[in-house]
Amino acid sequence: MARHAPFFRAVIVGIFSLLAGSSLAVQPSETLLPNTTKGYASSPNIDELRQKFKQTQLGAMVQDEAMKPFIDDLRDQIRDKLNRAGARLGLTWEDLENVPAGEVAIGAIQPDPKDKTSHATAIVVDITGKRGEADELLGKIGKNLIALKATKSSAKAGTIELTVYTLPARDVERLEGRDKVLVKVRDVVVHFIHEDQLVIADHQPVAAAIAGRFGKDAADTLAKVPAFAKVNDKLASLRGDSTPQVRWYLEPFGYTEVSRAMAGGRRRRGTDLLSVLRKQGFTAIQGLGGNVFMAPGREEFLHRTFVYAPPVQRAAGATATSKWDLAMRMLDFPNSDHHAPPVWVPQGVCTYVSFHNKLQNSFWYAETLVDEYMGDKGVFKDMIDNLQFDPAGPQINLKKELIDHLGERVVVVSDVTVPVTVKSERLIVAIEITDPAIVKKTLEKNFLPDPKAKKREIGDHVIWEIINEETKEPEALTIEGDDAAFIATQKEEEVVEEDPILPNMAFTVFQGQLMVATHVEFLQEVMTKAVNNKPLSDLDDYARVQSALTRLGAGQDSLRAFTRTDESYRGTYDLLRQGKLPEAETVLARLLNNVMGSGKKEVRKQQIDGSKLPPFEQVQKYLGPAGSYVHTDDDGWVLVGCLLKKEAK
Repeated sequence: MARHAPFFRAVIVGIFSLLAGSSLAVQPSETLLPNTTKGYASSPNIDELRQKFKQTQLGAMVQDEAMKPFIDDLRDQIRDKLNRAGARLGLTWEDLENVPAGEVAIGAIQPDPKDKTSHATAIVVDITGKRGEADELLGKIGKNLIALKATKSSAKAGTIELTVYTLPARDVERLEGRDKVLVKVRDVVVHFIHEDQLVIADHQPVAAAIAGRFGKDAADTLAKVPAFAKVNDKLASLRGDSTPQVRWYLEPFGYTEVSRAMAGGRRRRGTDLLSVLRKQGFTAIQGLGGNVFMAPGREEFLHRTFVYAPPVQRAAGATATSKWDLAMRMLDFPNSDHHAPPVWVPQGVCTYVSFHNKLQNSFWYAETLVDEYMGDKGVFKDMIDNLQFDPAGPQINLKKELIDHLGERVVVVSDVTVPVTVKSERLIVAIEITDPAIVKKTLEKNFLPDPKAKKREIGDHVIWEIINEETKEPEALTIEGDDAAFIATQKEEEVVEEDPILPNMAFTVFQGQLMVATHVEFLQEVMTKAVNNKPLSDLDDYARVQSALTRLGAGQDSLRAFTRTDESYRGTYDLLRQGKLPEAETVLARLLNNVMGSGKKEVRKQQIDGSKLPPFEQVQKYLGPAGSYVHTDDDGWVLVGCLLKKEAK
């Protein structure tokens, strides 16, 4: 499929990587970009960011002589990809180095929200003191575009002159539903400089509108979008006087549509999750954004994110009283101080997550979501009834025999076995239950007649192992879009059959928990060693992280997470080094295969050559513990996370 990617997306990566300095004279980018901006990222001073990164242990790792062969090779790979992606624009990596002087911002824009194929990208660059370098860059862009038979013209936006390059029309094959159609596409590059700011866009009306906002407090800007303002205000209140190195914002549904349009409007087989979520009340999530800090103090890295999801405004006399509508009500995460690791969680786990959810309510709120996905009202109820009344089924009253006994706490732990293979990452999800005896009987009723279920006994406990590797999924449920739309050209994916997210599963009831695992051996180890475990809460790194989170505002929260990055990163690192990351049987690897694969029933090719990485043991000393917490607010969720230094032992 011919690709219609705005030429300067490659440029954006380089500018973000290479800009230096800061300026207070320029107009903030959020007051120039339109209110139809659906994705936004800004860095006010990347020179400072680069210096602060060097102060961190990860910065030291990158500069380690052992990493030099890989870093040099990776830089060459990125430069080559950047140069190839920007070839039609005529830019190279080196061309970008000396142009930016202050803020660089990028916006993914949906010029016409009624047109789901509408998309544009714009960047705003502070070039204070760099006008000569900027003019030289724009001259080179023009020369190369003319060589590609682009037509140069000019246009006026008030008193500002726009330079417009229109390339010859070309046929682009796009997907409309399941059909391929040919459309004529004329690529456009528009740029202008005004008051020490360079603006480049791939959409002339968008560029003209940006020009018209200079020197004005315009009403149609990103800054005036209520959700953006709410997110920005919340983050400002959290950070105080500190300045983040990176700011970002997304309007989730709009950004997904823009990403989809940038990728050629492709569609995958199956029900469109974006449409389903829209109809199920998830548009209550109006926006989310974050601040990223490097070396802010006692932490190596600090990030704060706010998800803005205010309660639905009810009309006077409305019968509905819930905070949100339909399946969105599933996102009910109450705050709690009950996050300490259970005694069965060993110190050797790589990650530990504890969160609270109104699970009993959430299960029943899923009814409309399932029906919407299946395209038939009543499917959810029929499934529940079939479990109970089908003579050939397990005849389980799901409400009385399982759902009524779910608590509100969920614990997730993982580890990585060595030597690392594609099956090394192991996961256990443990759900608090109020009557273990009843749930044990429910598992037995469900799995005993199942020929694919293997019964294993550990003392007085039973594990039911299910092998899913031969099982085919029903039509895939996907969100279409591409986070790489800013910087990379796209490959067509006409029809995608996605693999099951989890290859195998094992179930048991243990210590008041319904446990589900990806590896039966992991369950066996946890159950066998539980009595003699050294609790995770006694681990020094765990205590350090909890102390840091408390200092950063943690208290009564809906989620707590802890990660030993010196172990949790091992699996990804070693598989990258072996060139086998896409083959890994992990949730991350399978999601990457679905997002980045060719669209055929095959494992994608690894994008980064990791063969020059040193052994993991040589970089382990740079990887400290990390943690995060989520606090549920009246109008959304605050997420705060940090990475700490690794202490010498």
